[in-house]
Amino acid sequence: MPRATQDTKIKEPIKLRKKRLANDCYRLYLDYYNPKTQKHEYEYLPYTIKPVRIPTDRLDNQNAINAANAVKSERIGELFAMQAGLKRIKQSKILLIDWMLHCAEEAEKRANTINRSTWGNTIKLTAELVRQYDGEHTLLVDVDKRFVKGFVEFLRHGHTIERNHKQQLLAPGTAHKRYQCLKYSLAEAQREGYIKVNPCDLLKNKEKLTAPESTRAYLTIEELKQMEATPAGSEKTRNVYLFMCYCGLRISDVKQLTWADIDTSSEPWIISKRQQKTKSPLYLPLSQKARQFMPEQGDAAPTDLVFADLPTEPSMNRSLKMWAKKAGIEKVLTLHTARHTLATTLLTKGADLYTVSKLLGHTDVATTQIYAKIVDSKKVEAVNLLNDL
Repeated sequence: MPRATQDTKIKEPIKLRKKRLANDCYRLYLDYYNPKTQKHEYEYLPYTIKPVRIPTDRLDNQNAINAANAVKSERIGELFAMQAGLKRIKQSKILLIDWMLHCAEEAEKRANTINRSTWGNTIKLTAELVRQYDGEHTLLVDVDKRFVKGFVEFLRHGHTIERNHKQQLLAPGTAHKRYQCLKYSLAEAQREGYIKVNPCDLLKNKEKLTAPESTRAYLTIEELKQMEATPAGSEKTRNVYLFMCYCGLRISDVKQLTWADIDTSSEPWIISKRQQKTKSPLYLPLSQKARQFMPEQGDAAPTDLVFADLPTEPSMNRSLKMWAKKAGIEKVLTLHTARHTLATTLLTKGADLYTVSKLLGHTDVATTQIYAKIVDSKKVEAVNLLNDL
């Protein structure tokens, strides 16, 4: 009898692997074997596999694997092209401005239709500043440390905008955001292999544009009581804002909150949903106080919205400002100040920073530390009152 032939597997030059992280997630990376150096080289990808806790986690994991495999296929194609003596698109011909506009378009494609991102538009505005700084003909491969340092100085001292019929320098926060757009675009170019190094990473800390210390408008406990005691022009705005003050959800999540997202089978009620902004899951216990401002479910289906037929965000913000003025509060309030109010209230009442971070759904506790600084400053103000005794 003829011998049965065995299937032979083609050995892939690049393999997709995963590395376990401290939080039980796995970081996906590509493993290259370089025959010249006889060493393995690794490319870590921006995709992770996380523990499956809710049904959407399984879909997210599969999407991450599919994206990683797409990058792997692209890298294998590039490797074979190099071995065949072929070249990728002429990298030396890509203009920096064209690349930034490409990054802006990609950002707009990824923008969430519910919580629309302005990131793509901000990159476009930065591309216009790059044009004003160095013309339209700077090539992507020619961007170096000198170029970035010069652009930073341009943002700090060389560019003005008209405000109140006067020419003024960019606000520190705006200048930092424009610098971040350039850094992001160059990081994307590095990730795609068009440049080897991001010049922004070569700058010293004092040469970079850093974000100004953030400030947060919020209601004190006494002001929150004033708002509750004051009738509002829009009852829906009142209920949504006070609900947010006592639970901390973003308005984008409140607008998409359904009855199915709330487990009412035991005490306390638990909101379990994926956040619109960060895409990370949130498990949030609802206080009795927050539930006071929720409508009754009645005959509503699980898929129905908890807060249905809400006015637009600009309309609710206008109603909120009028309501605050009526309550005798001079602060400029927006819907988002409800989150700041919850954070400062909890910290003032003695909640620990980590717990507050989890309740707000922050992915980094450093974000929550901003509120801790606010509370500390209020403590200092309180102690200083003793100086007048």
